[in-house]
Amino acid sequence: MRNEEPPKTSYQPSRGLITVVPLGHMKEDVLRVVADSIQGVLRLPVDVTHEVGLPESAFMSARNQYNVLDLIKFLESNHAGPSMKVLGVTAKDIANPILTYVFGTAFMDGKAAVISTARLQLSLNGALVSREQFLERVVKAAIHEIGHTFNIQHCHKEHCVMRASNSLTELDEKMSYLCDYCELFLADAVAEALRDRSAQPRQAESG
Repeated sequence: MRNEEPPKTSYQPSRGLITVVPLGHMKEDVLRVVADSIQGVLRLPVDVTHEVGLPESAFMSARNQYNVLDLIKFLESNHAGPSMKVLGVTAKDIANPILTYVFGTAFMDGKAAVISTARLQLSLNGALVSREQFLERVVKAAIHEIGHTFNIQHCHKEHCVMRASNSLTELDEKMSYLCDYCELFLADAVAEALRDRSAQPRQAESG
């Protein structure tokens, strides 16, 4: 296995409370907008790691897609580290055994989530959308899935980013922020997670 150089990024190592992991090659502006959006919503430091290869075991050859549930387990087992939460970002198309595709997936109150940019760059007729619209979609997907890891369920408010979106039209109709109710819920969940984290005994470090 060849050693890969970490992508050049404007982010410096932080406390690692939230970690963004590129699954395969990702452009710098995508990683930057994901990290900035999560940091802005959660008000927690966000790290971006070096590029990580997708596990071959997660590839569904019959569908030419990656099983997102396997990707989440892969991140939890291999790349979560000391982080509170970890978000995998990939340009590969993802799905689960039930749905034909997903923009992202997370386990409620889980450690990890995954989003895919594969379908976010296309319009309804298959043409490429503007870079601005593409990045807006990426932000919405990232915030939505991280929200689930903090146990926020789907919201029924029309424009809340936590509203379910099963199509690009539904995704575009949402805003890139939480409604007042979900924002309060998230603030409480983050505060509780920080309390739990600080209450955990620290492991001895050598060096």
